[in-house]
Formats: sequence, structure tokens, C-alpha cells
Amino acid sequence: KITKPIRLIENFCGIGTQAMALRNLGANFERYRAYDFDKDAIKSYNAIHGTNFEPTDIKNVKGEDLGITDKDKYEYLLTYSFPCQSLSCSGLQAGMKKGSGTRSGLLWEVERILTETEELPQVLVMENVIQVHNPKNMPDFQLWLNFLESKGYKNFYADLNAKDFNLAQNHIQ
Repeated sequence: KITKPIRLIENFCGIGTQAMALRNLGANFERYRAYDFDKDAIKSYNAIHGTNFEPTDIKNVKGEDLGITDKDKYEYLLTYSFPCQSLSCSGLQAGMKKGSGTRSGLLWEVERILTETEELPQVLVMENVIQVHNPKNMPDFQLWLNFLESKGYKNFYADLNAKDFNLAQNHIQ
């Protein structure tokens, strides 16, 4: 249970939908770090959230850049909505294999960052398409879950369909 103010670290932040969700839930949080290489996404993020983040390629983020300090005062929540183009039914379905160079393979940059940092965030939230754990991608997804467990995290995942939350989107199996 989260009992302290949240410092939100968004990787592949886009326009900040995770921050929007926390805001809509009435959570006590600050937009602590936001990383996305797309300058227009960051510009939109800043306009929406009243922040001043700079475009940053995830490949240039280091563990120390997370700025995890004062864990006695804050809960650190790290989100990562890595690109789905290589997983989605609408894409080429090239997968997310480590070292593959696919856009979805950028997931493994999060592994690198978590390995580099001395202080880990208390909570991680991954968001992606349902194909992240389809039979073709399940070996890589399981490798990811195993990595998280090796770092002391407990894993839980569920398939949520945006249409069930009154959003104009529907996942395809």
C-alpha cells in the first residue's frame, strides 16, 4: 500500500497518461521525471501538465538520472509504456527480443536503467498491448518477469480493455 507522496517517473511518457490517471484518482504525487525522445510529445506533456521536461532518448538515461532519494519520504513509481509497434497486430510483429533493435525491444533499456541504479523504485507499472504476452512473445515476457523478480519485485499482470473504461479503443486478441 502506498502511504507516502508519490514521485512519478515516466519512461516513454508520451503526453503523460499515467500522470493523468494519478491526477484523476486524486493521488498525492509529483511529476518527478518524464522521458520521451519525441519532442512533440514532450511539448504536449509540458503544456498539459505545466512542466518543463526536455526530450530525452531512453538510451541516454542512466540509473542515477532517476533521482531516487528520500525513500523514507516518498514512494517512487516508475512507469514504462515502451513502444508497441513491434508487438501490435497493426504492426510488423517483430517482437521485443533483447538486442533485437526493434522499437518494442526498447523495453530492455528499462532493464539497463534498473540495473544501473543503486536505489530501485518501490513500484513499477508497465503498460502495453495484449500481444506483449502472446505465445510468440511469451518467452521474452517471461524473461522480463524473471528479471523483475531477481530485483526483488513481485509481478502481477492483467489484460485491461480500454473500451471497458469508456475509452474509444478496443484490444484485439
